Amino acid sequence: MNISNIAVLVILLLPLIGCDEKTSGINSKEVATSQESTELYPEDFSDLIKYGVKNEAEIAKLKSEAEAGDAVAQQELGFYYDSQKDAVKAFEWYQKAAAQGNVAAQYNLGVMYDNGVGVPEDDVKAVEWYQKAAAQGDAQSNLGVMYNKGNGVPKDSVKAFEWYQKAAEQGNAKAQHSLGFKYATGDGVPKNIVKAYVWFNLAAAKGGKEAQSNRDLAEKELSDAERMEGQRLASNWKKIDKYSSLDSVDLNDTPTQELIKQATGTAFTVSNEGHALTNHHVINGCTEVKVAGREGVAKVITSDSVNDLALLQLPFNSDDFAKLNPDPGKLRQGEDVIVFGYPLNWALSSGGNLTPGTISALTGLGNNTNQIQITAPIQPGSSGSPVMDKKGNVIAVVSMMLDDGKMTKLTGQVGQNVNFAVNGQTVKLFLDANKVPYKTGGGLFTMEKSNADIADEARKWTVLVECWK
Repeated sequence: MNISNIAVLVILLLPLIGCDEKTSGINSKEVATSQESTELYPEDFSDLIKYGVKNEAEIAKLKSEAEAGDAVAQQELGFYYDSQKDAVKAFEWYQKAAAQGNVAAQYNLGVMYDNGVGVPEDDVKAVEWYQKAAAQGDAQSNLGVMYNKGNGVPKDSVKAFEWYQKAAEQGNAKAQHSLGFKYATGDGVPKNIVKAYVWFNLAAAKGGKEAQSNRDLAEKELSDAERMEGQRLASNWKKIDKYSSLDSVDLNDTPTQELIKQATGTAFTVSNEGHALTNHHVINGCTEVKVAGREGVAKVITSDSVNDLALLQLPFNSDDFAKLNPDPGKLRQGEDVIVFGYPLNWALSSGGNLTPGTISALTGLGNNTNQIQITAPIQPGSSGSPVMDKKGNVIAVVSMMLDDGKMTKLTGQVGQNVNFAVNGQTVKLFLDANKVPYKTGGGLFTMEKSNADIADEARKWTVLVECWK
C-alpha cells in the first residue's frame, strides 16, 4: 500500500472533530469559521511508515513481526485493521504499540477515544493519549482543540493557544489558522492583528481558502508599515522539526518574542524567607520560572544536576513552610509515605494531589544511595513534590519514575509504581551548603497525623511552578 493510498484511507476512517472559532476582532459577520480536524494516521506520520501491505503473505509477515513485539509493525497492523473496518482489532494493536511509545499509535488511540470508535467515547482518555503523543512532537493541535472546547479537560483558552502555537510552528495549517483567530480575538493571548495576519498568511500559503479570506480581512486593519512587518515575519518564518527537542523550541520568530509556558512541576517552600525546593530538570533551560497564580518571577539561586535539586527564591515570603525530618538516615524500608504535588495540571485537580505509598527501597536507581524508591504513584508534573512521613515532615523530593513504555519494550512487562526521590540526607546537605535557614519537625514523641491533615498543611506551602521559554 503506497502513501497516497494510505492518505485516501485516512479520510474514510473516522469523522472529523470540529473546532469552531469565530472572530469578533476583525469582522464577526464576514470572517469564515476555522475548522480543526482530527484524523487517523495523518500524513505527517508518513516518515514512520515501514510496511506496505499488499497481499496475504505480507499481512502474515506483518502479524508475525507485530506478535514478536515490533512496535512499528503493531501500529501498521492496527492501521491495516482500520482499513478493514475492524476497529476493535485496530484498537488492540494500537494499544500494544502505544505502550512501547509509538507516537502514531498514541495519536490514533486518542482519536479513537475522541470519536468513540472501537471503544466507548472518553474525552479524558483521549486527552491522555494526545498528551503522550504531544510529548513526542505530535497531537499538539488536537490538545488545542480539547482545551478550546473543554473536552476532557477544563476549558482553557491560554492552554489552547499554547498547544496551537506548538503545532503551528511545526507547519500544521489548521493550527496556524486557529492561532490567527486567537491573536485576532485576543482569546488566550493579547490581541495582535499583525500576528493574526502572519498566521493567516502562513495558513493561506498552503491553499486554505478560509485562511486567505481571513488574511485579507486582517490586512484591511493594518497600516502599510504593519502590513510590511507582517509580510516580513511570514517570509522569515521557518518550520520547526517536530522530532527536535521540545525544550529547545523557539515558539516565536519575532523581534518582540513572547514567552510561552512549556512545562510545569512542583516546588515547596523550606523557609520563611521564600526559599523553595524543586528538581533541576524542572527549571533546566527555562527563561523564566513562575509560580502559578502569583505575580513575579522566581529566581533560580542554584541547582545540582547530579542530584536533581534546584533552590528557588520565590517572589514572595510566607509564614507557612515545610519542616524536614530531623533524622532521615533512620528511615526504614516499608514505612508509609505521602506525596503532595501538582501532577497533570492540564487534567487533574488544581488544588493539588495527594498519593500515599511506602518506602520500597532505601536506595534508588542502580543502588543510588542519594535516592529512595517509593510506591506512591506519581505523574508528569509531580517532579519536585515533597515526600512526607506520617508526621508531615519532608523525607525526600520526588525526582523520577520508571518509564513504563521503555520497561515494556525491554522486558515485555510493565513496571508498576517504581518511582524515585532524592533522600532527606542529600536534601539537607544541599540546603546547608546554600545556607538556607530551614527547620526540622518534632522528634520521636510527635504525634502522627491523618492524610487529610497532612494534605491541608502541605497545600499551604506547596506550589505549582511553570517553566516559560
